[in-house]
Amino acid sequence: MDRKEMQKLFKATAAINTPEGIAAYRAFAAALTTPILQKLELDSIMRSLFAVERLGPGAQASYPVAEDFEIPVWVLPGLG
Repeated sequence: MDRKEMQKLFKATAAINTPEGIAAYRAFAAALTTPILQKLELDSIMRSLFAVERLGPGAQASYPVAEDFEIPVWVLPGLG
């Protein structure tokens, strides 16, 4: 999507109390997803420290932690 289309879509999100505005808001958010994920892939330090696991919509991330550790363990969901 080019810059002019993105600007037009962003302007349409101003009418958030209408069905058209809600649809524009969702379309604008979806259009931003790809460039944001591409940038994160390149610049995120967390992605170099931790493994990346792509989950489908509605999928629940579940990572069991062993209970026999002698040191504290932290899980950092949503980082990166």
